[in-house]
Amino acid sequence: MKTKKHHVLLLASAALLVLATSPTRAEADVAGVTAAVNPKVTAFDGTGKPRLISLGDPVIRHHRIETGSGGLVQILLADGTSFTIGPNSSVVIDSFVYDPEKNTASLAATMTKGALRFIGGRASKASGNVKIDTPIGTAGIRGAVVDINLNGQTSNGEPLPPHMTLVYGKEVRLSGQGAPQRLFKQGFSIIAGDGQPRIQRTPPQWVSGFQQALAGRPGQSGGANNRPTNQTVATSTVARSNSAHLPSENTIPVPQPRPVVTTPVGNMSGDSQRDVGPRPQVPDGGGLAVSVLSPVETDGGDGGPGSSAVRLEQLRGTLSRSAGGTLTGTDRAGNDVTLPALPSASVLTKQSVTGAVNGTMASGTAYTGSSGFFTYMLSAGSAEPHAVYVVGGTPADARKTLSTEEILSYVLEPDLLAALMNGDGQTIPFTGSFIDSGEAVASDLLAGGVSDASGDVAGRALQASLVINGSGAGQTSAINILSGSFDALPDGGYGLVASTAGSSRTDAIGGATNGQGKAASIGSTAGKDHFLGADGEYLVLAAGTIGETGSDFATPEFKGYEQVHVASRDDAETTGARRTFDEQTMTGFSSGVATAGGNSTVARGSTNLTFDAEKGTFEGRISTGSDDNFAKFDDDGDRSYLSDQLIAGSSAKDGSYLVSSAVVPATIFDSGDSSAICNACEFMTWGWWGRNVHGEINHTVHLGNWIIGKQPENSAIPSLGTATYNGNAVGTVVNGSAQYIATGAMTSTMDFGSRTGTVAVSGYDSKTFSADVSFGNGAATFSGSSSSGIATSVTGAFASDGTDPVKGIMGNFTATDGNWSSTGIFAGSK
Repeated sequence: MKTKKHHVLLLASAALLVLATSPTRAEADVAGVTAAVNPKVTAFDGTGKPRLISLGDPVIRHHRIETGSGGLVQILLADGTSFTIGPNSSVVIDSFVYDPEKNTASLAATMTKGALRFIGGRASKASGNVKIDTPIGTAGIRGAVVDINLNGQTSNGEPLPPHMTLVYGKEVRLSGQGAPQRLFKQGFSIIAGDGQPRIQRTPPQWVSGFQQALAGRPGQSGGANNRPTNQTVATSTVARSNSAHLPSENTIPVPQPRPVVTTPVGNMSGDSQRDVGPRPQVPDGGGLAVSVLSPVETDGGDGGPGSSAVRLEQLRGTLSRSAGGTLTGTDRAGNDVTLPALPSASVLTKQSVTGAVNGTMASGTAYTGSSGFFTYMLSAGSAEPHAVYVVGGTPADARKTLSTEEILSYVLEPDLLAALMNGDGQTIPFTGSFIDSGEAVASDLLAGGVSDASGDVAGRALQASLVINGSGAGQTSAINILSGSFDALPDGGYGLVASTAGSSRTDAIGGATNGQGKAASIGSTAGKDHFLGADGEYLVLAAGTIGETGSDFATPEFKGYEQVHVASRDDAETTGARRTFDEQTMTGFSSGVATAGGNSTVARGSTNLTFDAEKGTFEGRISTGSDDNFAKFDDDGDRSYLSDQLIAGSSAKDGSYLVSSAVVPATIFDSGDSSAICNACEFMTWGWWGRNVHGEINHTVHLGNWIIGKQPENSAIPSLGTATYNGNAVGTVVNGSAQYIATGAMTSTMDFGSRTGTVAVSGYDSKTFSADVSFGNGAATFSGSSSSGIATSVTGAFASDGTDPVKGIMGNFTATDGNWSSTGIFAGSK
């Protein structure tokens, strides 16, 4: 494809040279030139007269360009702007003015249907003076690469809502229909056409579908009469002029999220015969080193919530490549596997495949990537085997992959048997069921390295999924959390060792179900690190629940994996790791409803967490009432501290879990418009917690809350003046036999002279309550209660942002009104 592209650019350069040196004509008529054309593409002039477009034709202002079902055209403008127009599209360039001497440009276009990729030139970079009118509004683009898809579909033919995606660059704005939307983070889209425009992360399926729409078809040449060869390019001047002359010859770099590219079924046979890319590591005995996950017999009754009927165990094996283009081999349990051999790919590629296990035909999905990475997910349906997974690829260095300064984001693909996804196309992993999954918020797998190289831990990881759907007695809710570390494994290499924990409530009347499990990465080669690909782009993760817990101290038995997920790194989502809690014990508040024997009790208490940035972990406890061991987070569980706002802990022993709200930012505040408990409150961290029955603890907690922050010294509290704080409250309501999550607005006024104040919560499950508070003696705290109306009790503290010692407040509360009671946390800022 490179040779064709350079040949086309050589042809287009001469036409653009005319435009750049003849501004009068460019301003009057010609806006650009076609740099690639796959028929059928037609231009209609002002009278409606059609003209077929060929390679190198001028693009005239106000002429409508339309593509057929197989049509594709690339338009280059003299300022370096590029339009790639997909099939069944209609675009008009209304105006284009470019002054190379003043380095200014402006551009206006109209798009009425189809798909378009815009790569900005001077008009977009210098002044942001680019506007594209569409049926969903006007897009204003500044220094960016933007995909606009008005009537697209996924790779499997499902229709997509109209949307525009920021692929790379500064920003895109959409205005004209509903509230204006501004997008400045790559990998996200503005969605329109189904009500109020909204912003969401771009699902990988949308990316792959769009790329397929803009890809050339087999046999097409972009309009070149003489198809270029390697010799054509070698004897051309492209190598000497590509970086130094016309903007059209400089392809703007477009770093993208690693999309899942779906290969059409018709192309699979041919692709599987091509020998492309590096091979996975070959063991000493020959063949391709693989891990095979296959069913293992269990005695039943071993599943917790989210459990499936199939349990898997990991075995090692090797595959050999036959001359007929298949991979065959046997794992250590004697399972014979036959698979189609697939080529490597520069990005994660997904396709449907058929193979055989022990002579039985099995079908499913295969993922391929760089350096020979592959994962086959196969099932024979109701016959044996119900599920077999084969993982291979070249191992990558774990410590080199994991950076101590960055948080890496790995996008998780759905499991073959439990393909749970939310409405945004994100996978809900590590569980076989999740109530109202379409409404859930799910994070990627987030991972970061540790700076303490002396230990056996190379990094930490976390992931969480959360849903709170509905309100009051009709509410459903669920949470599932993974936390773990990349440990030095007994057989060599580093791999993820993790636990999962969570709870769910299928309705507000019935009791919550708590559960826990274990998870791990699956490597390809014995004794090697489990990161795979050219530079650790891929991980394969497996998880499974454990059995019921009881009131004894025994850890429930783990009997095998149930879900397997491929994870690919999204470099566009890499963020910095800000860890200011290091070597500090952060104190705060907690709340929760403890349920035992069908009885529920509202309770509140404290949160104390001590952080270690070098090891990427923390330890501590949530204490509620007089119970010091309500939820402990220590060496019995897994704990991940990636940043001050990305924290998680889980335990396969007692089902305890803790996660910060930034991992799963559910929009539960301000009538569902915000996930922030208060504005500019990054100096406080809050989240969710819960636990299962274990040992002396015979009660469970579902979606309790916690909050921590830096409390100032009492001497730092002002002695004069007042301050008003605004924020929100969140907690759990017990209303007769119903139990559910509620939120409300919190306001507080503090008088530093009299050392008194008021904390009020309104719109909380349609109730309003408040309490007068007094400052503590010798501490930057406050507390108080009220018995009139709704009986309310409040305990809180001031929180410092590092500059202002009383920038914020945080605390917890209980409120009782007859058969209605609640406990929760609150936070606010000045």
